[in-house]
Amino acid sequence: MKFSAAAVLFATAAAAGSVAERDAVFSVSNFSAGCMRHSTQCVYHFSLSSPGAGEAKPVECSAPGPAGPNGELPEIKQGKCADATKSFSVAKVPEGLNFSVTSGEQTASHLIPKSQLVTSNEPNNVVQNYNGPTSFELTQ
Repeated sequence: MKFSAAAVLFATAAAAGSVAERDAVFSVSNFSAGCMRHSTQCVYHFSLSSPGAGEAKPVECSAPGPAGPNGELPEIKQGKCADATKSFSVAKVPEGLNFSVTSGEQTASHLIPKSQLVTSNEPNNVVQNYNGPTSFELTQ
């Protein structure tokens, strides 16, 4: 009886893991976002791959944008990737930033929580930067 209960728990855990892997539409690595000191410009930059599509090499994506009124990271409407079929956007939401990637008809997103957005408070140099994991998955 102990064996069958353990087998059921193992099978349930394995199934949950494979569901999470299926939900990952895009993988992001080398993610950075920040506003430049003593400037009004900010930049988002990352490498993007589609694990389910069998892409062997990640594509580079980036977009500049003007800092918000308090040095905040900006929203981005149509960030560009080296592969023109892919684009990204960043929208401000109450919880932080909603980071989305689109490729063809497929869109997936990742929430960047406010806790990962750090604002410096130096005189004449208030800027916001991302301070979180550099690699993460985007899900539908």
